[in-house]
Amino acid sequence: MHPIISWICGVQSVALNMQTPGEELDLNFGLFRSNGNCGYVLKPDMLLKGIDPRSVLKPKVKLGIGIISAQYLPKSSGKDIIDPYVSVQIFGTPSDEFKWKTKVIKNNGFNPIWNQSFERDLYCPEITLLRFCVKDFDSTSSNDFIGEFSIPVSSVRRGYSTIRLNTGFQHIPDDSATLFVRIAIDRL
Repeated sequence: MHPIISWICGVQSVALNMQTPGEELDLNFGLFRSNGNCGYVLKPDMLLKGIDPRSVLKPKVKLGIGIISAQYLPKSSGKDIIDPYVSVQIFGTPSDEFKWKTKVIKNNGFNPIWNQSFERDLYCPEITLLRFCVKDFDSTSSNDFIGEFSIPVSSVRRGYSTIRLNTGFQHIPDDSATLFVRIAIDRL
């Protein structure tokens, strides 16, 4: 079960298996990036004071993400060259959930260039997480994980940004594996 479901309901302590890597653990680490991984994260005002049902009928934020390029992506185990693509996922309320992928860049893990973008209206940005996941496309089996980065939308800033990807199980950023993105956030 995704921890985001519990967080949306206001649960403060969510049980996760810290020994099993995956999307759920990535989101957990992403939530705590809002305070520099220093412990307690205060609930957003909408969960503390209550939600006016009329407030979620209209989008609050337009989020635009542009995936420009990546640099120094590590190779999958046993491979010489990778075929990377980026998956961008938005986790939150059902009206905010969204998944989008770039095209696959063949044979280039050194400096793939995508120059692709999308826009999405968000209704509850206060309880929404953004996840960038880079994978190696494989037509014969499942796509291999290269790196990821998760962050609350409330912590995202507009402009160009170099994102250091977490490529290992311990969620330690790889200094060389990066994703170059452009982010636009407009209040509606």
